[in-house]
Amino acid sequence: MPSRRALLLLPLAAAACGSPEPAYVPPGPMRFDHLTPLSLNVAAIEVAVGGPPAQAGDIGARLLPSPVEAVRTMGQDRLLAVGTTGEARFVVTEAAMIQGRDSLTCLVGCRLEILSAEGQRLGFVEAQSRRAVSGSDAGRPRAAEALLRNAMDDLNVEFEFQLRRTLKDWLVKSAPGPDGTLPAAPPAGGVTVEPLPKT
Repeated sequence: MPSRRALLLLPLAAAACGSPEPAYVPPGPMRFDHLTPLSLNVAAIEVAVGGPPAQAGDIGARLLPSPVEAVRTMGQDRLLAVGTTGEARFVVTEAAMIQGRDSLTCLVGCRLEILSAEGQRLGFVEAQSRRAVSGSDAGRPRAAEALLRNAMDDLNVEFEFQLRRTLKDWLVKSAPGPDGTLPAAPPAGGVTVEPLPKT
């Protein structure tokens, strides 16, 4: 015969079984300004508003921040203009949280373009990240928020890697001169654009 203590614990055990533990989401807003800025030898940086059209099953608009907002925040936090001419344009190329029958898939991506003072594109770099969960993990409370955080962490790492590899000539490694300015940006012929590896 079960003890009185065991009988009292049964409702608690049943409640625990019926309420899955929320997925872990780090406290605080999703920001990247605690990381070392990626200083570019351009006079200005434009972070484009908006993103790609919503896909079927996309629930990203329900999140705070949405995938589009998260990618834009990364661009705003990580990039710093320290030059005297030219412009960099940061564009969201992918931003979706797709909900399936028993799955969640997060797709995020971005492109950074370097433009001359006349608007000519001198170089660009792209980065993408894809994360997914399925089964019981997809049904946990806050699963979409946690998935977006993980996908954005991956995108941040990939973006910096691709930028340092492909647009290294535009990254500022030296300190400003006595007048507070930096050397002029390299000419168009001096920028090497490497194709992204196919995945």
